[in-house]
Amino acid sequence: MKYVYCLFALLFGHVLGHAADRGALGGVVRQASGDPLAGAVVRLVGTSRGAITQSNGRFLVKDVEPGLVQVRVTFVGYDTVQKAVQVRANDTADVSIVLIEDTRNRGDIIVTATRRQEQTDTRTSVISITPKEAKYKAGAVEDVFRALQGLPGVTAPNDFSSQLVIRGSGPDQNLILMDGIELFNPYRLYGFISLFNPETVSQINLITGAFPAPYGDRLSAVLDVNNRDGSRDSGYFAGKLNVSITNANLITEGKLPFLQGSYILSTRRTYYDLIAGPIARASGAVDGDVALPNFGDIQARLTFFPATNHKVYVNGLFSSDNTQFESSANRTQADSLSLVDRSFNSVAGLTWLYTPSETFSSRAVFSWYENRGANSFGGQGGSQRIAGEEVTREEFRRIQDSLRREGIDVPTLYRINGNTNFRFAKWTARLDQVWSPSPDHRLEFGTMIDDITTGVGFEVDIDPRLRAVQQSNPRAISFPEEFEANISYLRLGTYFQDNIRLTNRLTVQPGIRHDYYEYINRHYFSPRLAASFAVDEITTIRASSGVYYQSPGYEKLFDRSVFLDFTDPSTRNLRAERSIHGVLGFERMLTDEWQFRAEAYYKWFDDLILQQVVPGTVYRVDRVPGQPATSEQGWTTPIATIGDSLTALPVNVATGESYGIEFLVQKVAIVGENTFYGIASYALSWSNRYRDGLIIPFNFDRRHALNLSGGYRLGSNWDLSVTWTYGSGFPWTDAVGITPRIVRREDPQTGELRPEIERNFKGIELVADRGGLDNLNRGRLPDYHRLDVRVTTYPQWFGLTWSVYLDVINVYNRRNIISRNWRVDDETGEIGFRETAMLPILPTFGFSLAW
Repeated sequence: MKYVYCLFALLFGHVLGHAADRGALGGVVRQASGDPLAGAVVRLVGTSRGAITQSNGRFLVKDVEPGLVQVRVTFVGYDTVQKAVQVRANDTADVSIVLIEDTRNRGDIIVTATRRQEQTDTRTSVISITPKEAKYKAGAVEDVFRALQGLPGVTAPNDFSSQLVIRGSGPDQNLILMDGIELFNPYRLYGFISLFNPETVSQINLITGAFPAPYGDRLSAVLDVNNRDGSRDSGYFAGKLNVSITNANLITEGKLPFLQGSYILSTRRTYYDLIAGPIARASGAVDGDVALPNFGDIQARLTFFPATNHKVYVNGLFSSDNTQFESSANRTQADSLSLVDRSFNSVAGLTWLYTPSETFSSRAVFSWYENRGANSFGGQGGSQRIAGEEVTREEFRRIQDSLRREGIDVPTLYRINGNTNFRFAKWTARLDQVWSPSPDHRLEFGTMIDDITTGVGFEVDIDPRLRAVQQSNPRAISFPEEFEANISYLRLGTYFQDNIRLTNRLTVQPGIRHDYYEYINRHYFSPRLAASFAVDEITTIRASSGVYYQSPGYEKLFDRSVFLDFTDPSTRNLRAERSIHGVLGFERMLTDEWQFRAEAYYKWFDDLILQQVVPGTVYRVDRVPGQPATSEQGWTTPIATIGDSLTALPVNVATGESYGIEFLVQKVAIVGENTFYGIASYALSWSNRYRDGLIIPFNFDRRHALNLSGGYRLGSNWDLSVTWTYGSGFPWTDAVGITPRIVRREDPQTGELRPEIERNFKGIELVADRGGLDNLNRGRLPDYHRLDVRVTTYPQWFGLTWSVYLDVINVYNRRNIISRNWRVDDETGEIGFRETAMLPILPTFGFSLAW
């Protein structure tokens, strides 16, 4: 027994001695708001050791081998953070780690002092910006979407739109998510800005191609934006007021007295309409009630930690856009316009995050979304056209006054009245889960169901003269005078992907996605594959590819600006549109502050849905030699021929491709130093569509795009931000000649419609001939370029923290062209065009104050 006791004492002493030579690692994990984060997984890289943070955010890992230890912290819905910590024997190392919410709600992006992705992150084409960058970028009017425009592969249709055109694809082919909830209409002010508020979002993540399996039902790209939790640091109430060119914004936030809860509430409204509307009424320009384009919204988020390893947050958003206008009865012009338009966006979501262990996490999302609207419109116009271009505006006003004194209506070219309505609604349930059986192996799988209801309708009353003009144009879609459609259907999706580190250098991520679209009763499988290879510690090569599908539906037409009729039974036989992506990327950290990235991409499209082209009646006239083109004798009698005519029926009729190469150099700022930061990017790209044997340049095909964006911290209280953007001109359909306008009128004797050349007070009506489909997008608009400069200062006034800025858009007043409208002089027959410009130089002022 004595020997047994001695042996036990020796063994116990050895264990105590061994433990005495080891250390411990402890600390706290917080959110960006400073609040503790409960349930985060802390793991020592390369070992099975770790811990889970408690309700106060603290953790402790005992018995740690002394030396430099790599600590990785993960939590569902937040970016992963990896940090090196020195552990000493017989001591507890203390570390503080901040997690930032990520837009994928999965935790696989490493956040460092630079924008470098972790080398095991296989995703290509990832662009991330912070809310501060969205708020302070010159020329972005503090808007998230506009802050993304100009980055590699991303462009804007024009200055008036916040839509995103990404790598040769239309805005309707982008998936837009807010806290995991798909939005059909993510815009305010009829597309001028987006609904995302930079003051309430935590992270903005854009994947411009070859996105992974969790995302589906779009062909091009994914923009995933997450809102932040309210701050608990300032007690029960803190606030901020922002005033910009587009709106005034009030944010309040604070902690809740139960379940470690917090809240954040944001309200926004335009204010310029409150000033300009009364001015317009007082001037007599409009009658009755007037509401210039305006919007208002309210957004809220409640966050709770009901138990250890559980987080629940509730989101809500309601917004309205409104316009009301009616021309004055005392106007000097015969032409008039009346418009009443209202639309609404509503979102409600519940998200439950659960982390039961170090190796497993889950996210469940239940949401409801609705976008609805209605408008009525009416007007008459073309009176100046009837009088003739040579009649001045003052002369024409005197003619109108004379006719009115005699009780005679002033003639106009056309009259139109109508109304439209739409409603898109969606219920969604989604479950995403992550299981990490080892530090180098992560499995992700999920399922989702959408119950979608869509409805569109319109009623249009067009006078016979305008209807005759419309029917004479073979390229104009023939709309019915009344239309009503209501369609409901399900979308089901499941996915699985496996991220595994095969060697110290090579990580691969195969994935597969299955989608079922009830409207067309079709199943689709979409394989995805991505890989990353660490050439060395600062150089990474990535490659990815995948197959992507997009279902047909009215909810996607908002961004498409094309009307399609899905009421015909034949549309149930449509196939989902398909694209195939391939991306190869190279990334190198030149220094801790400078990063270089290059990517080449290729996208193939097929089964694209366009309007059906059918044989139709086209009226042809030819020039008569020796006779003036401005007289009816100068043209032959209209003859009916067979030509192409567009319908509203959708068909799978087109293919396409987009390809290019992008370069980016980025310099990040050093925290606490007055230093330069910025991005320089260049993209060379091609984008075409193929239909009926024709090669048609895509509407937003831009051969060259160059963006220089950055800033400099001028001391502790001043920031300078500059953005210069250049892009070659978009395609445009130019005129190929002139032709008389052909209209069909009823023969008073036979009742038949007969074609004839349209006449006006001067003679015949001449219009520009823009050719057929073979001439579509063969021309080019002028190149685009613009310089924006913003200066921001941060004074302390009245005991409050202020931010005051001056943002000048288009500093050197470049006349960038959005359209080219061809016109023909009825008297001389000469053809010319009038170009419509985008934003001129536009100084804007704004401020923020916080308390």
